[in-house]
Amino acid sequence: MIRPLGPDDAAAFRAVRMRALAEHPEAFGRTPAEVPGVQVLAEQVRQYAGSDVDFLLGAFDGAALVGTVGGHRERAVKQRHVAYIWGVYVAPERRRAGLGRELTLAAIARARAWPDVEFLWLDVTTTNRGARALYASCGFAGAAVKPRSLKVDGRYYDEELMVLDLGAR
Repeated sequence: MIRPLGPDDAAAFRAVRMRALAEHPEAFGRTPAEVPGVQVLAEQVRQYAGSDVDFLLGAFDGAALVGTVGGHRERAVKQRHVAYIWGVYVAPERRRAGLGRELTLAAIARARAWPDVEFLWLDVTTTNRGARALYASCGFAGAAVKPRSLKVDGRYYDEELMVLDLGAR
């Protein structure tokens, strides 16, 4: 089941986010030390309810949160036509069952519901072939490579900016 996360999900989201950042530091732009506490996350998620600039979705296996995806759009008038997907993660024990696709498609549907959004962007580490293939299969196309975008333990990682034109259905 995929649904928007609420304040009561903040502790579970924090645990999943910490796991993602610790297990795959090359795939995310944050470190575990940069994840806010449960109370701060609960307030952020509360503010996302009904927002036209942010969302956070979770995939559940029973009561267990096993995957996440977030979305954001800029508030600035000149940039409100673009939204971003961030934080796509599926717990390793739940991968290869289509959950990443379900989360990505749910995020696309959510972004499509925002007024005036024309493009959806995301960044993916170029070494993450599986994620790049998933996003391409959902309609995203590569637009640019951002060299040395992430630096983890002295090693650089390039990120690919991928774009989905929401007008091209």
